[in-house]
Amino acid sequence: MPEGACVIRYAGKRGDTWFVKYRDATGRQVKEWLGKAGEGWNRKRAEAELRARLVSVERDGYRRPEPTRFETFAREWLDDYPTARGLKRSTVEGYTAIVETHLIPAFGALKLAEIDLERVERYVASKRRAGLKPRTVNRHLNVLSRVLTSAAKRGLVRGNVVSLVERPDEQEVEWRILDPTEVREVERKWRHHIAAAEKESEERAWRETARVVFLTVAEAGLRRGEVAGLRWRAVSLADPDGAAVRVAETFVRGATTSPKSEAGRRTVPISSHLAAELFDHRGRSTYDGDDNLVFPSPHRGSPLNPKRYAETLRDVLKLAKINGYVRPFHDGRHSSITNAARHGRTDLALMTLAGHSDSRVTRRYIHLAGEMFRDEADRMGRALWGENGSSTKKRYQDADPSPVLETEGTA
Repeated sequence: MPEGACVIRYAGKRGDTWFVKYRDATGRQVKEWLGKAGEGWNRKRAEAELRARLVSVERDGYRRPEPTRFETFAREWLDDYPTARGLKRSTVEGYTAIVETHLIPAFGALKLAEIDLERVERYVASKRRAGLKPRTVNRHLNVLSRVLTSAAKRGLVRGNVVSLVERPDEQEVEWRILDPTEVREVERKWRHHIAAAEKESEERAWRETARVVFLTVAEAGLRRGEVAGLRWRAVSLADPDGAAVRVAETFVRGATTSPKSEAGRRTVPISSHLAAELFDHRGRSTYDGDDNLVFPSPHRGSPLNPKRYAETLRDVLKLAKINGYVRPFHDGRHSSITNAARHGRTDLALMTLAGHSDSRVTRRYIHLAGEMFRDEADRMGRALWGENGSSTKKRYQDADPSPVLETEGTA
């Protein structure tokens, strides 16, 4: 082993910490921090790491990079990574918000090599104490992981400590799926809600628009951005092959962009009922040109206001006596997918409706919705036990309603 190369152990109050010391290809002495005993470091592992460093120096001419602060590297990453990956504008904005608002305030002044497991775990704990939900904290960790992975590829850090972090558990979201009976009841109460508004008023026009939004989400299963970005040129109501909606663009974070994925760019066949509703809606709208939005604000032409739609939907759900919280677009969309599956749509048709590239994702959404598909269970039972197979209901019907209890002396 070269002179001066060695493993160093520091015994601290919180346990042992391991370092290695060696000279890089320039002859500069390097003292490199490895990690703590609590992270799995011991003398044997540290000596193996030292040998690997010496091999890199001898074979590859390894030079220890100059220390780089997290703030500097993270901003360089924001400039380069999204462009190289071709990420959507909305994704880039999300990454930027996390880096600038959360990660740089926490890690910005540190050198990249100083970001260890303990610091990241303290970050997680502080964000949870501040009230951030597990899903939000995990999104922060995902971005931090991408930054550190890029740093590792450039040799600025040994590895990605985020992979060692015990992430907060995300509770499964409770789904509220509207079955076909409930959808029809909501639609019926929506008509009453419209009639309660003054004729020729802006509020009445809005309620009429919001009702057709509900019908479109409930049948076509469009995402919020897809509904907001839908234009009349993408709606075919007189096609000889049947009416359809073409999802070609979405409206996200205040701007028009491409669909969420390539599979999201799709054509969704719609029923004659929904086609007729859209035809009538276009006739009522001031904004009926091909380039106009299908669901704009009735009197301003601005994009759909999702908060206002959510408030209106809550009012109608209350009238329909629908219990539980219904997420305006997400639960409406997955009600559409689940009801389509319940009524026998093929996997390919479900994937097209959902805009998924993998049927397993579509099926997972249906599973999370808690749909049991009773008809399928009954069909399976008939296949196993035959058409005349007994059932609990039949057994109760056939049972003697007044059984005679045997007693002593009964013959």
